[in-house]
Amino acid sequence: MSKPTIFISHGDLDGMSATAVIADTIRKKHPETRLIFLFSQPHELDKTLLQVPEEFEELYLVDIAIDTELWPKLSLLLYDISKRGKIIWLDHHPSTLSFSDKLTKIGIQTILENTRSAASIARKFLQNTSDPSFYESIIKLGEASDLAIKLEKDDPLHHSLETLSIALAYKTREEQLRKKILSSWLNKKIIVPDEAAEAAQEGEKIYRELYQEAKQSTIFESDNLLIADLRNRRVYGFIGRIASVLAGEKEKPVILLTRLGETATLITYRAPAKNSYEKISKIVADIARSYGGGGGHLAAFSYKVPSAYMENILKELIDAANSL
Repeated sequence: MSKPTIFISHGDLDGMSATAVIADTIRKKHPETRLIFLFSQPHELDKTLLQVPEEFEELYLVDIAIDTELWPKLSLLLYDISKRGKIIWLDHHPSTLSFSDKLTKIGIQTILENTRSAASIARKFLQNTSDPSFYESIIKLGEASDLAIKLEKDDPLHHSLETLSIALAYKTREEQLRKKILSSWLNKKIIVPDEAAEAAQEGEKIYRELYQEAKQSTIFESDNLLIADLRNRRVYGFIGRIASVLAGEKEKPVILLTRLGETATLITYRAPAKNSYEKISKIVADIARSYGGGGGHLAAFSYKVPSAYMENILKELIDAANSL
């Protein structure tokens, strides 16, 4: 049996879209190759890497930002794994881009670009896929999910984007659903499998309720920033999607606050696709970074901060927004 090719991707639509495009090009060239799909959050990557088989042909890390606090441990682990097979890291997050030289030094091939979407980077593989037209649609779904482009409501892909986004957010920790979607894309060329449609139907009501509550829980709004507080609600995996949709609707950057355990708060930020709002984006990121850990890219990021500092953080955010 040939050595497998492994993919570890962020389990969101952008990461999965990029993964599917690359996976198809590999299978087109080497139909006998066994593909293994794993999913990971940046802060869990060290644990996910332990699932990599002893023998493999290639390992692709797709759309996973480097957690800088984890780097010392991660670098040792990656160096050890690189002796067993080829590692390729495809990403667009600033934290990963800043580690480009260090990744190269430990033997990792990098495909890194400063874009809003990992799927956009994967477009360079498009013409080598088995069906460029189909995979162009998959890339557009990934780009739209990360606000790199906007799909209008009359776009044929808009409904697919809504369905898949809600399904993935509702079943945020279910790897099996993500594998079903990838299998549907790779084997059947069907964008929305039945399993995803069923999950979306279950999650739709919860998502709509949370979205309405986010709009009603606004604690600050100016011309260039809206802050809403959802710390008293369970949000499943919907928080990034709610922030993205709200940013598009309001045509301004949005911050959503949610609770992480008993002592931490998650600051989730999204800016609209048509305008990066670079100045306010950088200010929010700098403030959040000074209090906690996390990351993302300029238009979409999350930071975990101690709840005890939230009053000070909110004051700094509001003062900064009012000063622009």
